[in-house]
Amino acid sequence: MIQVIKRDGSREPIAAEKLCLSMYRAMGSDPARFADARDLSVAIEIYLARNGREEVSSAALFEMAVKVLRRVRMDCAADAMEARFAWRENRRRRLRIRHENGSLTLWDKSWVAEMALRSWWLMPQTARILAGHVELRALCDDEDELPRHAIVDWLNESVSQFGLADAVPVRQ
Repeated sequence: MIQVIKRDGSREPIAAEKLCLSMYRAMGSDPARFADARDLSVAIEIYLARNGREEVSSAALFEMAVKVLRRVRMDCAADAMEARFAWRENRRRRLRIRHENGSLTLWDKSWVAEMALRSWWLMPQTARILAGHVELRALCDDEDELPRHAIVDWLNESVSQFGLADAVPVRQ
């Protein structure tokens, strides 16, 4: 199984469906294009496997997706992927968390994933998925500074929305 090395150094198995959804969003979420996005993401995974790649960085995977879209003349979708990536990176750089003691820290999705692991007895990949949902909400917020308690509340809401809240109590 090919491992994707995330920005924070963590690893997870490659997921063609995640790449597919990213490409599909870039294609404008046109239902007629879903099969194209699926086929292109599977092609990338096959390419990596055939070349004996055991690991790939998430940045390299992103670059491959953009190049594949350009190769099949889906330049608008490639541009949309690049624009979304740039927007996310810009928001991540600007976003700060205000803690109860008044201190500020830079945004870090890994911190949210770790909090999910500590607070709820979750698998690491589940914690990363939840952290991704919280991150998207934080990035879409207009504020550059968010209170820590809001992040915790959003994480707990996500746990509840995924139906995980009843399964495992919060550790104190």
